[in-house]
Amino acid sequence: MKNAPFLLILFVMALLSSCSGNDIEPTGVNEIIVDQIDYNLIAVNNSGITGKATFTRDSNDNTTILIELVNTNTDEHPAYVNFNSAVEGGPIAITLEPCTCAVSTTVVTQLDDGTPIDFDKLLNLDGHVSIQNSPSNDEIIAVVDIGINAD
Repeated sequence: MKNAPFLLILFVMALLSSCSGNDIEPTGVNEIIVDQIDYNLIAVNNSGITGKATFTRDSNDNTTILIELVNTNTDEHPAYVNFNSAVEGGPIAITLEPCTCAVSTTVVTQLDDGTPIDFDKLLNLDGHVSIQNSPSNDEIIAVVDIGINAD
């Protein structure tokens, strides 16, 4: 029991080092954000997990979706843009990079079916963002309405 505080400190340090911000790479060197919209993720199914989905357009006309989760662990959480509002539910429109260490960054150019989509079309999409518990558990833990469904 004497070593318990020391072991706890080692565990926390290992956890923090495995999820450093160095895992996120910029999509380009000379890009400037010219448009941005933030959506606040809401915890569902008693998950306690919230966060933010940030949609950006840069000076090279690239569209990026950044997901930042709060109150989660280092587990992988699949992330999607779905059709319809969160209340209605709907099929997957865009499969995003999974949230690893609470963060996901995806450059978006098309829907999963190959239909081109850009920043302006995302702002007019009848959709929502959903975050799942894990790759093996598809329970939704956080959502937010986007596009025409956003308040």
